[in-house]
Amino acid sequence: MEPVVFDIGPVRLHAYTLCIVAAVVLGGWLTYREAQRRMRLNEDTLAVVSIGLLGGVLGAKLGMLVFLGPAEFWRLLPTIPAHGATLWGALVGGTLSVVVAERALGVRTCTGDLVAPFLPLGQAIGRLGNFLAADAYGTPTSLPWGVFQAGAVRHPVALYEMALDLVLFAFLWRRRQTTYRDADLFSMYVFGYALIRFPLEFLRYQPTPLDFLGLTLVQWLCIAAVLAFGVRVYMQRKGVSCVCDLLPGFRRRGSAA
Repeated sequence: MEPVVFDIGPVRLHAYTLCIVAAVVLGGWLTYREAQRRMRLNEDTLAVVSIGLLGGVLGAKLGMLVFLGPAEFWRLLPTIPAHGATLWGALVGGTLSVVVAERALGVRTCTGDLVAPFLPLGQAIGRLGNFLAADAYGTPTSLPWGVFQAGAVRHPVALYEMALDLVLFAFLWRRRQTTYRDADLFSMYVFGYALIRFPLEFLRYQPTPLDFLGLTLVQWLCIAAVLAFGVRVYMQRKGVSCVCDLLPGFRRRGSAA
C-alpha cells in the first residue's frame, strides 16, 4: 500500500503526491532563478512557462488514451485525473504548448532551455514517488537488490531511472553555464532522456504492451526522439540549417559553389 505521510481527518497526503508537489515546486523555483540568471525574467517568459505547464498536464492525461486504448481509457476516466499520467504525453503536450505560445507572443528565444536542466531532477523525484507507491514497477528478478512489489520480487526500475535522471541533471546543470546555442539544452535533455528510457523499458512490467517489432510504443518514441533531437544538436555543432547539407556531395540550389 502507498505510504501516507500524514492523515488528519479528511486530509490524507500520500508519499507519491508529496513527491510530485516537491518536483513541481523545486523545478519552478530553479527555473525562476535560471530566468533571472539569463535576464529573461519577464511577463512573456512567465506566460510561456505557465502555458507549457498546463499543456504538459493535459498531455500527460490525454496520453493515457494512446497507451490504454480508447475503451480502457473511458472505463478508467473517473480515476485517471487522480493517478493516470504519461511522461511522454507530458513532454509532447508541454513542448507543443510552448511552441504555440512563443509564436503567439513573438518570443524568439527557446524557453525550453530555461526548464530543461531541471526536468530530469523533477523526474527523479517523481520516480521516487513511483517507487514508494509501488507504481510503474519492474519485471520479476532473482538479483539480490530486487524489491518486493505487486506480489513478486522485481527490478527497482523506478530507482534505476531516478539514478540516471540525476546523472542527466548533473550534466545539464554544468552545460547550462557553457552552452549558448538556442534550444541546445532542451535538445540534449530530450536526447539524453530517450537514451535513458529506451533500455529501461525492457525491465518495466508491461500490463498491456503495444509491441511492434518487439519494441513498445515508448521505445519507438525514444528512437524518434534520438533521431530528431540528435540530428538537431549535430546540425547546430556543424553550423548548418538543413539536414541535406550534411550529405556528402549535396548542395542546395542557390548555395555557393
